[in-house]
Parts: sequence; structure tokens; C-alpha cells
Amino acid sequence: MVILCVDDDHTALTVRRLLLSIAGYTVLTASSVEAALGLFDVNRIDLVITDHFLTDGTGAELTRLMRRLKPEIPLVLLTGLADLPPLYKHIDMVVSKGITPENFLGQIARLLLSSGRNIA
Repeated sequence: MVILCVDDDHTALTVRRLLLSIAGYTVLTASSVEAALGLFDVNRIDLVITDHFLTDGTGAELTRLMRRLKPEIPLVLLTGLADLPPLYKHIDMVVSKGITPENFLGQIARLLLSSGRNIA
């Protein structure tokens, strides 16, 4: 299972990559919308996890483009926002930045399973 993580916060991205890697996932990382779209275009991706605020755009912009390119890929928004704008109706799951690692991994596994993808 290949997960693409997108966040412009290097520390948060590293922690997420390590957590998912230890759980058995292959993790690709990008720190910008442009880099994420490049990886998404040329790699087999099973799930995308993106932050809301990115230096060159938003998670809403990124995931809308991804949804058009590969509508079958589950999209997860990781955010600290309490209320999301309606731009995120196409997102499969919203995860709070305050979630515990165990709950985070559980939610990711359930989403992959419900989307018909095998979990790691």
C-alpha cells in the first residue's frame, strides 16, 4: 500500500512518514501542491493524506485536482480547523491533527478497507 503524505511542515511530515512506515505502508512525501501532483501522476498511489494549508495552495485545491485525475483514490484531509469550508465535500475522511497515533492508523486502515483496497 502506497500512501502519499502532503504537508509543508517538515517535522509533521517526517513524523507521519515514520508512523505510517512502521505500520507497514510505503510512504511518499511532498511539501507542496506541485510536488504532490508530480508524485501522484507518476506513481501508483492507494491513499492521499494532505494538510489543509500548504505554501503554494490548499488541500482543497490539491484534492480537487487529484479527484479529477484518479477518482478512485481515497483522500484524507488532516487539519486543525474545527469547521471546514464546503470546498471539501469531495474528501473521503477528515482527521484532526490532535488524534492519537493509534486512532490515526485505525482510521486509515478502515478507510483503505472500505474503499476496497487491502491494508498493509
